[in-house]
Amino acid sequence: MKIENAKHSVISLSDESFKHYLIERYAGTQEAPAGKEWLEGAQDIISSEAWIELFNKAKADLEKKGGRVTGYELINNILLSHDGIHTQWPMNWMWVIQFSQG
Repeated sequence: MKIENAKHSVISLSDESFKHYLIERYAGTQEAPAGKEWLEGAQDIISSEAWIELFNKAKADLEKKGGRVTGYELINNILLSHDGIHTQWPMNWMWVIQFSQG
């Protein structure tokens, strides 16, 4: 059996930092125009649906390249991980992005 030793870079981001990452990396395109409001300082008017759309775009891009994104939340001293968002943008999650280098 052959075992591959793939190397990955990993970063963790607060919710606010992750939103900045999404805007800088994935917004401002025709497919994701929500970034214009953020860059103009009106981040509160970006809808939950627009954030989820940016997240899904980032997730697909990372997975296509061998990486992944995971959200973590602490509930009753239990750390829960999430690999997707379904209805509302989560508040106060920590985000971990794994980039493939191999």
